[in-house]
Amino acid sequence: MPLVAMAALATAASPVGAATAGTTKSGSVTTMASCNGWQNAGGIAGRWTKSKDPCSLWGHKGLKVRYRWAAERGTPCIKVKGFKWSKTKKNYVAKWYNAGCGKSGFIKNVPWGNVAAHPEIKIKGFSLLKWQ
Repeated sequence: MPLVAMAALATAASPVGAATAGTTKSGSVTTMASCNGWQNAGGIAGRWTKSKDPCSLWGHKGLKVRYRWAAERGTPCIKVKGFKWSKTKKNYVAKWYNAGCGKSGFIKNVPWGNVAAHPEIKIKGFSLLKWQ
């Protein structure tokens, strides 16, 4: 499906003010948005659970992304997946970054780099939320 068509579908299904599909430049930070709009996820009290975007993000050298979430129930704590260059492995390795806790929030400048991978978040605390 062409990116334009996916963006139209994502916009129709997204909450008011949500970004469209793909990535958009905002200064030096790229706003990441799922090809399917906002993703639904849930957290469990006392343990980290993962939610994975079904679409891959194709990165490039120096790419930094932003994640957003909005809880419909509960006050979750969030960690987000990024990538960091490993001098010893001479490759990018996955790293989890703390995004904080709260009903809603965002984290920007999460290093992604030259990696093609699925964006992911970890959720802790009983909650239902949407994220991108």
